[in-house]
Formats: sequence, C-alpha cells, structure tokens
Amino acid sequence: MTRWIDDPKWHDATARLLHKTLGDAYYRVDDLIEIYTTVGLPPQEIHWDQKAGALWPVITRDCADAGKLGELIDLVKCRKPATAGALDTVLAARVSGANWYSSADRHLSHLLGPGCARALLDRRELRAHLRDLAEYDYPVLSITGEPGSGKSYSRHLIGHIANDPALVCDFLIIDMEDEFYDRVELAGFMTILATRLGLAANFEVDPHTEESRQARELVNIFVGRYAQLPRRLRWIFVDGLDRPTVQPAVRIAVAQLAKEVEAGQLPKTRLIVTGHPGDFSPAVLEVLRHEELADLTWAHVHGFFRGIAQHIGRELPEQHLAELVDRVVAEADLTDLRLLGAAASRAAHAHFGPGTGS
Repeated sequence: MTRWIDDPKWHDATARLLHKTLGDAYYRVDDLIEIYTTVGLPPQEIHWDQKAGALWPVITRDCADAGKLGELIDLVKCRKPATAGALDTVLAARVSGANWYSSADRHLSHLLGPGCARALLDRRELRAHLRDLAEYDYPVLSITGEPGSGKSYSRHLIGHIANDPALVCDFLIIDMEDEFYDRVELAGFMTILATRLGLAANFEVDPHTEESRQARELVNIFVGRYAQLPRRLRWIFVDGLDRPTVQPAVRIAVAQLAKEVEAGQLPKTRLIVTGHPGDFSPAVLEVLRHEELADLTWAHVHGFFRGIAQHIGRELPEQHLAELVDRVVAEADLTDLRLLGAAASRAAHAHFGPGTGS
C-alpha cells in the first residue's frame, strides 16, 4: 500500500474530501495564488479567472506532479486548524498498487479505467483532436471508420479526458445501439437527448412535414430549452449514427446540432459523433476535427508498450519489447480490437505491474 498523496486517484472519495476541504477553507483567488506561490510553483502557469471550485483540482494536480501535495496540505492545516481533521484523513489514506500506471498527460494514456485494466492502442489523431476540444475550444469532433474499427471504443479515451477534474465537464453519452430497441427515430432521439440534460422532453413531429424541416424545428425547440441550463462545459457524445436502424432525420438533426454548437447557440458545448456521413454545414467544416480510423498494425502494439515504459520510467530493452508485441499478436488478431486490447492489457500488467521487477 502507498500513501494516497504519493499516487492520488483524482476521482475517488479522498480526492472529493480534499477538494471540498480546500474549497471551504479558501475561495478567494488571491489566496489561492498566494498558496500556490508559497509551495514554490509559478503562478503564471494557471488561468486564474475561474472559480475556486475549478481552480483547486488544477492546483492539487500541479502540486502532486511536482511532489508538493503533502506540503500544500500541511500549509493549509497550519493556517486553518479547523481543516486538520479532514486533511489528516487525506494524509492517512492509502491506495493499493493496482493502479500502478499513470501518464502525466491524460491525452497520452495507454491504460484507462478501474485498475488501469483497459488498453488503448494508437489513436494519435483522436488524442490530438481531444486536446483541441479541451484546450482550444474546437466545437465538433467526428469519428468515422468501418464497423469494428473502434469508433465506439473511442468512448473510453473521451471519457478519460472529459472526466479530468481540471476540466470540470459534464460528459453525456447517447448510444444508438444501447438506448433504442429498434428504429432510432427523430422524436425518440431528441427525447433522450433532452432527458439526459434534465430538460423538458416532449417533442412532437408532424408526419406530413418534410423530415429535414422536422429536424430543424425540433432542434430549434431544443436550443430554446438548452438556454435554461446553468452555463457550464458539456461534452455530448452521440455514438453509432451509421447503424442501419438510425433514420435519416436523426442524422439531419445531429448535423443541425453541430451547426448550433459552432454558432454558440449551445454555449460551452462540445459535440462528438461517430458514424456520421459528414454532411455538416460549411461553417462547421471550417472548425471540424475529424478522425478516420485505420487498421491497427504491429507498430501500434510496439508503441503501446514503449509508451507505457516511458510513462512509468521503466527501462524496456528492445528484445523484451519485441517479445511482448509478439506475445500479444500471437494471442489476438490485429483486426479484433477488443481481444487485442485485452491481450495487451494482460501483458502490460504482467510485465510492468507491482512486484514484477521486470
């Protein structure tokens, strides 16, 4: 077992306790800047024009990366004795070695999820595009490719980025396969979208109206309701638009939603879609991020293991690297993404995990 502050898990109860305690103790930006500077970190690295609730996760992550999280906690304890009980709980917290892997840059992570069990191979374009959404305000991302190429599997990396505490983002998923029993029709799609956001979900369609007009009208209604929501960052992931059960009017509505996002009518919203045919408006195409999935190769598996070794600071001789790749490729076909990922994850944990000494 290791101390939580030496290997923090930013989505667990200890992280929530830490951030609530810090936020209750200090909420003025001037105080946060002074604390950040006192522990020896350069304040110009942070955009300070945010609320304390958004800033504390950034500050604690920076302190952890610099090996100063314990120093930060001790400083706050000293200045605010009332925090001692909660912060002592954080200092005493321990974590198992199951989550032995981490990447300083979430966009480059190769192992994701509970216990770092899910392997993500390649996806260089997706990683770059998600950085564009998170850091440079690009509004729309489209992922296309053949069935089984990994479009839906993209959700794992997207969720990993969207759930970064430093991003402070709501992440919503609408899966065309899981959400609907048969045909995916316009009113049903818009109803689920609105329901997920806590909006009024009654959408009526005039069957005698041309479908593109139906789509525009329902999107207009949705935009009006969306304006009632608190202004915060939201990533909306619509998965599986290329499935045969999805009716054309749904794809028209998604293209219209992309247009509204680009125009700022759905403020602070990012729209991510898989399987869309690409008939977006010219304005959307000007700022669209697009990933066209290609087949995985031996080199991608090689890069997966090489990246893990670099992230955890472990030497990996070329002979051992080649053996790992050969073992995985022998166990799972390169065209079977899920089996390949499972085999790569098992090999990574066996070679690099706690107690292996490899």
